[in-house]
Amino acid sequence: MKRNALLIKLLAAALALTALAGLAGAAGTAEDPLVSLSYLTGTYRDNLLADVDTAVAAQGRTLTAAFSEQVSAVTAALDAQPAQAAENDYETVALSAGQTVSVAAGGEVLLLSGAATVGGTGLTDATAGTAVAVGGALTANHLYVAAADCVVTAGGSVSLLVRN
Repeated sequence: MKRNALLIKLLAAALALTALAGLAGAAGTAEDPLVSLSYLTGTYRDNLLADVDTAVAAQGRTLTAAFSEQVSAVTAALDAQPAQAAENDYETVALSAGQTVSVAAGGEVLLLSGAATVGGTGLTDATAGTAVAVGGALTANHLYVAAADCVVTAGGSVSLLVRN
């Protein structure tokens, strides 16, 4: 009986050592890795990318819905407001040869048609970014800003927009 007990103990120890060796070898080695590279670059990568695509598409639908709601709210608010005519602070001035119009400091002039000259200093061509000399000619469709009071003199039939 002692012999059988010893034999059973030896078999149990051998079985335990075999199990430990099997568990230690199951962790993977360079020759037999736990996860293969082909699995990582193939199946796992494809599944991961599919999951990311699904999540991005779901978030995109959420953002699109939220944006559509905001656009609808803004559109409804704008539709609820009555339409208002744009305000025009410019006065249309028609001059004939020799007539003048005064432009106060801070005022603006836009020559629509004809030929006109400047009397006084302080008129700047905002379109070209240059100062206009005394007696200098205005260019059609250029916006002029007066830094000081000045006078615009018509050289013929002239149409201007003036804001003082």
